[in-house]
Amino acid sequence: MESFTEPATNILDYAPWHVHTPAGVRSFVPREGRWHGPGLIVQLGTEDGGIIADRDVALGLVNAEVTVPRSALPPAGPDEIYLNDLMGLRVLGADGHDFGTVRRLHDNTVQAVMEIGDEGLLVPFVRGPIVTHTDLDAGEIHLSWTADDAL
Repeated sequence: MESFTEPATNILDYAPWHVHTPAGVRSFVPREGRWHGPGLIVQLGTEDGGIIADRDVALGLVNAEVTVPRSALPPAGPDEIYLNDLMGLRVLGADGHDFGTVRRLHDNTVQAVMEIGDEGLLVPFVRGPIVTHTDLDAGEIHLSWTADDAL
């Protein structure tokens, strides 16, 4: 399992987990976990207090995507933002150029990269030199780039 929390084991503090499998989404509660090699091994329980004891069921959950409901997360701090909050925001250049809306986010382990507009313009979410201002209330991200910079 790869965790995007800091530190990675903080993922164990959030519940319920929504585990996305080819058969659909199932809800579980993390009971305990530990590092093993490059990832986490987690014992999952059911929301009614049971545990996943069947090896075949557990194997069906290996490498599945795990999400948690937004309500399980603490509020973002004054200088923090949840990357998911960037989805759908309008991206404007320093010259007022409208680049489009954030359609997807990619994490390349160094920084998040926004995929913008129908053309799929890739813009690193780097505060300061690229992203000058993010206004969630207005639904806008302001860049230091101009239309010419994106060519």
